[in-house]
Amino acid sequence: MRYAIVYLSTASEDLEEEVIENILKSSKTWNNQNDITGLLLFSEGSFFQIIEGEKNTISELFENIKEDDRHHNIMQIFGKDIHKDAYDGYDSDFISNYAEYDPEKFQHYLDQIKVLDFAAQKAVEKILKVFLIY
Repeated sequence: MRYAIVYLSTASEDLEEEVIENILKSSKTWNNQNDITGLLLFSEGSFFQIIEGEKNTISELFENIKEDDRHHNIMQIFGKDIHKDAYDGYDSDFISNYAEYDPEKFQHYLDQIKVLDFAAQKAVEKILKVFLIY
């Protein structure tokens, strides 16, 4: 059975844009190589991540994520069993302060969470709206 964890965190104040871009790239590469699907977004000092995969792998990965000193205030939104992957692979995106709201990209993210139960979909949708629109 697959398992999904969704969380938010705050980047450390001294984290430079180049380091953030490296985090996004290396996460995408490592996760794709290890059968972990999901999404990692960064915007205005905050990370939003969905990780999906084999339950033990995801649980271990999340423990490592919580120990990473490049971010803090880690708040898990949920962790739950899923019956089907929401994502084809692992996406990461840097949303700068200058990026305009992209309704197609937002809809793409919403389409990907349809495998979650209704309550989880609504929770993730609300977070994505705040994270991506404002």
